[in-house]
Amino acid sequence: MIKIIKDGTSLGMTEAPTYVRQAENGCFVLCQEAEATGIAHNGTVYHLLGREALEGAESVILEETDAGEEIERTATTNGIVFTTMAEAGNIDDVTAAEHADLFSPWAYPVNYTAGQIRRYTDGKLYKCLQAHTSQADWTPDTAVSLWVSISDPAEEWPEWSQPMGAHDAYAQGAKVSHNGKHWISDVAANVWEPGVYGWTEAADDAAEV
Repeated sequence: MIKIIKDGTSLGMTEAPTYVRQAENGCFVLCQEAEATGIAHNGTVYHLLGREALEGAESVILEETDAGEEIERTATTNGIVFTTMAEAGNIDDVTAAEHADLFSPWAYPVNYTAGQIRRYTDGKLYKCLQAHTSQADWTPDTAVSLWVSISDPAEEWPEWSQPMGAHDAYAQGAKVSHNGKHWISDVAANVWEPGVYGWTEAADDAAEV
């Protein structure tokens, strides 16, 4: 395959470039590579760098490439863009969950920041709720104060679990279900039980039991 490059950016790939030269009357005509001063690509004529100048045409270079590697590289780049947009909130959780394979797997010990999304061994995606350094026993499916599943919309209000200390305390704004109700944390580093201190019952509706 031949890759067409302009100013360091790929315009596309082709198996057989359409070589052209400019006739005496100013029109472009097809020709062999040896005679060509440019190529036609997607309806536009480009000048081949190093050949006789073509007035008004932007210059490109042709580069042989492995089609398989190029497709894989493009897919990787697109995957990075997708995950970045998902973590920024520009892609909804349902759509993100449909492409779980694009996200990196959860691992430890890793410094995670709030908003990052990782894929766990259960096949679900989890969003980090607060910055922490992961540990073997703080897995996304059990450390509910650190991670929330986004593969299931019902997990917006995960069941409250008693924090063991500052490392897994709930962040301000965290959402949980407890005793059949929805609660939102009013304070940072919240280790108290909802209904006792530091939580406000959500006014919209009660959790299903």
